[in-house]
Amino acid sequence: MEIKDITFAYQDKIKRLHDVNLHIKEGEITTIIGPNGCGKSTLLGVITNNNQPQVGQVILDGKNINQYKSKELARKLGVVHQQNSAPSDMTVEKLVYYGRLPHKNTFSPKSDKDEEKVEWALKCTGLYEKRNEEIDNLSGGQQQRAWIAMALAQDTPFLFLDEPTSYLDLYYQYEILELVKMLCEEHGLTIVMVLHDINQAIQYSHNIIVMKHGKVVETGNPKNIITKELIQDIYGVNVVVKQDDDAGMYIVPIGI
Repeated sequence: MEIKDITFAYQDKIKRLHDVNLHIKEGEITTIIGPNGCGKSTLLGVITNNNQPQVGQVILDGKNINQYKSKELARKLGVVHQQNSAPSDMTVEKLVYYGRLPHKNTFSPKSDKDEEKVEWALKCTGLYEKRNEEIDNLSGGQQQRAWIAMALAQDTPFLFLDEPTSYLDLYYQYEILELVKMLCEEHGLTIVMVLHDINQAIQYSHNIIVMKHGKVVETGNPKNIITKELIQDIYGVNVVVKQDDDAGMYIVPIGI
């Protein structure tokens, strides 16, 4: 996937993205970080064709993303938004089955392939035993995994996650991130996500995109680009960058 010369503004005409150029590496986890309001979720929206740029284009498999029909694009990109809602009495399995809609015609019955992919998605996310539970009866972490399972049932090579750890306690945050890691390493998904926690981004990403004021300031392997100078410039916070045999690379804030 190539992002070329993207400039984007909402109806208020204020530019939220400025001349963004990126290459999303296949089979890796790429994480977008930056302060609030820097354009992280806006960029994710452009990449997934939810936002239409005023300038530039997103190229997916050699084709401009806005030239894909909606079902065709949904067979290539799975997206989990920051906030999701479903009817309170909907079961986990029924929600996950909605991920199969891009592969079906109107009123076509469930196929063996549908059953196979839904079962796989439920097992990947650890929800197979919860498949008959209503969504509202799940914990926050389980609900997030249910939405990821629906995206997995789409059977796409790309998975996009907008702040998948938001509103979750620490255990469930890492449960989601371990799931993301497994989906990339064991199933070969190309994953792009937005995170707030810099240390989580360092730990779980092959590549990091650093944004400020709608621009990409830096991009690359976290070990190569994360420095105390970069964090000071982007967040206005003084940090120490450490390296540990067990924890790997991480930052420690020490003041402003």
